[in-house]
Amino acid sequence: MNYIGSILKTGFLLMMIVAFTVPASAQKERKYIRQGNDYYEKSLGDSGYVDTIRMQNAELAYRKVLDKNIDSYEGGFNLGASLYKQKKFTDASDQYKILASKENDKEKLAKAYHNLGNSLLMDGKLKESIEAYKNGLRNNPSDTATKYNLAVAQKLLNEAKQQQQQNQDQNQDQNQDKQDQQEQDQQQQEQQQQEQQQQEQQEQQQQQAKEDEKKEGEEEKQAMKEDKMSKEDAERLLQAIQQDEKELQEKLLQEKKKAKKVMIEKDW
Repeated sequence: MNYIGSILKTGFLLMMIVAFTVPASAQKERKYIRQGNDYYEKSLGDSGYVDTIRMQNAELAYRKVLDKNIDSYEGGFNLGASLYKQKKFTDASDQYKILASKENDKEKLAKAYHNLGNSLLMDGKLKESIEAYKNGLRNNPSDTATKYNLAVAQKLLNEAKQQQQQNQDQNQDQNQDKQDQQEQDQQQQEQQQQEQQQQEQQEQQQQQAKEDEKKEGEEEKQAMKEDKMSKEDAERLLQAIQQDEKELQEKLLQEKKKAKKVMIEKDW
């Protein structure tokens, strides 16, 4: 807001006192206006620094004016200026809105809308300040300060819109990047799951191969054992056959000998 304040042509001119005879009932009102103006001017000084205490005293003096005469344009206008200088921008805006709602004089209206525009602008209400400046120019089209401040407000509003659009675009880009990252993480997670499943399958296949190999070894051993037993049985069977054949041969030989003996005896 300091930047805005430095480029505004504020137009916060106090309503000064015109020296002419006034009724006694208005003398106290004029006294408080002069008192407020004195505090106001002394609070500003030459450096641009605002003396807060003196500006508060100016505010109090202007409020006393309004206590005496609620319709005092000078009191209300200068009260708004003292509030603005204290950076009470919302209060200043409310004060100038009240003035604008009651005033019919175009010149006074133009000044009230000008200061209303400044207060709204410093309060960050760009659209409302632009409308206030436009109302000021409707009542005084030749006011160059209001034209200048209107251009400033419009420029700031356009910059704000551009910044907002950039923020939206940036947010969209960030959201897209976040979505892309999530998709990439999901794909990577799925790939890791697939690799893990493949590894588990390979381990299962290797384990199954080991078990099959072990089983085949055991079956082979059992088969060899069975083959060995079969050979032993065959040998025993062969031995038995050979024994039987031997016994048969011996028996046949004995019978043959007996027959020969019988035949010899017959010759006798």
